[in-house]
Amino acid sequence: MKRLRIATVFAAAVAGLVPGSALASLDGPQRSLLQHYLGAIVAGRYDTAFALLSPSDRKYFRTSANYASVFAADHLKVRTFTIVGSKSDTLGTVALVSERIEFFDSQRQSPGTATAKVAYGIVRTPLGLAIKDPFHPWRALAPDLTSSANGVQVSVRKLSFFTGRLEMVATFANRGDTAVTLLPYGRTSLRDENGKAYPPIASRLAGLTDKTLYTGLRLSPNAEYTGLMTFLTPARFTPKSLTLTIAPALEDGGDAPFAIPLPTYTVPS
Repeated sequence: MKRLRIATVFAAAVAGLVPGSALASLDGPQRSLLQHYLGAIVAGRYDTAFALLSPSDRKYFRTSANYASVFAADHLKVRTFTIVGSKSDTLGTVALVSERIEFFDSQRQSPGTATAKVAYGIVRTPLGLAIKDPFHPWRALAPDLTSSANGVQVSVRKLSFFTGRLEMVATFANRGDTAVTLLPYGRTSLRDENGKAYPPIASRLAGLTDKTLYTGLRLSPNAEYTGLMTFLTPARFTPKSLTLTIAPALEDGGDAPFAIPLPTYTVPS
């Protein structure tokens, strides 16, 4: 779940900036802005929160609907928040916030709760103070997309659009009676409505390439695995539809590998 990863990475960065364990307090205008921003998120007023973002952040998300989609895709709700402290330098201020959140756990396919420490930037713009809320996709979708072949079921849980890449969370399940090995980095293809193909990113970075899927996933009968695949795309990828084929998969004792084509997904406009 994206927010928990943001919390870990950004909070670690804040800790690195702050000597010892003490964090400074925000001044009055900064605290008021951050409370207004977080209060809007708690209340589900994402258009209000979007308006408080920096010009560069608003340009990144493009619309308040895109911004809101990041919360909707994970069923993410911030229930309470506590401002822990802050650190300032010449570029602005980073505030650390402890949040109690609810979300849908894609891996367990059930609701979840957590307490996460999340960092927010507070910067000065020509129009006054504004919020920096980085590392999110600029748009996220939770498609109802499932297909099966030879007893292997693939369900796409979430699609996240970043600059230059599309991140896909999917569950691979073996509903058959024979163990199956999946090697989705072999011949998996993601195509848009024009038939243009976008390759999966194979790297050493855990945030881009799922090591388990890259090296090969062996599923026993009734086993399943939820993992991540990221595809290289144009900077502002806005397809009208997407067609995904996962391949290859090989049954134990099988004569030949097989592919698992998923239905074409019409991307909401």
